Amino acid sequence: MIVLKGPIKILNFESHYNRLQADSHYLLSEETSVVISCWTRLCCRRTEERTATTTSCPGNTFRREYIATQGPLPGTKDDFWKLVWEQNVHNMVMVTQCVEKGRVKCDHYWPLDQDPLYYGDLIVQMVSESVLPEWTIREFSICSEEQLSFPRLVRQFHYTVWPDHGVPETTESLIQLVRTVRDYVNRSPGSGPTVVHCSAGVGRTGTFIVLDRVLQQLDSKDTLDIYGSVFDLRLHRSHMVQTECQYSYLHQCVCDVLKARKLQREQEHLVYANYSLPRETLCRR
Repeated sequence: MIVLKGPIKILNFESHYNRLQADSHYLLSEETSVVISCWTRLCCRRTEERTATTTSCPGNTFRREYIATQGPLPGTKDDFWKLVWEQNVHNMVMVTQCVEKGRVKCDHYWPLDQDPLYYGDLIVQMVSESVLPEWTIREFSICSEEQLSFPRLVRQFHYTVWPDHGVPETTESLIQLVRTVRDYVNRSPGSGPTVVHCSAGVGRTGTFIVLDRVLQQLDSKDTLDIYGSVFDLRLHRSHMVQTECQYSYLHQCVCDVLKARKLQREQEHLVYANYSLPRETLCRR
């Protein structure tokens, strides 16, 4: 079995991805089966930890940069907000709808309007809601009964166009959302980990986390490692990035980012070249 694992030079990524896709995605399927199937069996040595509802997951910088969790249900939403409070969470990402294809995937665990609600001994109030075509950003004030004078602001980024076990139709909106969340995280120094959840807290959740990690690698290094990032997450939580289409989608996201950067450089070069032309040359155009 040939597996093209390991960090890939960014300059070589397009040819690497083309090689994975050759012969009806043969190498991509082989690589996916290794990182998704084989290592899942390895992780199952510690079954109790791997099947936990909530798992701390590593990022590029911190070993507890994310909390991956199942979508809250009616009996667990109080515990969810308790987790947010105790872990000093300022940003959380929801990549599922509450109901998909007639099946309940997640409880509506936040207030419907600006009237505050109790979740256990915590008081949560929605202070703003910005609805966009493919995601919604909500801000909540959260405080405990014992500390009413010290509320905390928590943001929820709710991505609404990601089907269960599948991938979004395009890469642009998810890339934009991941970068938006990362910008808010970077502007929240001292905050705790970012909570990410879908329904089961593995497939879409893992894909979001890996994309965040890989986009950071693109911005700070000359190599990136999708395979290694998925492998690392799966050492902490089983089934993170659950399907071959999700694994392939991560590669397509990177490819599209690199194509956009190349196009931007070409446009900037053209503008600079035109600006540098002698005035009489420009006038003859």
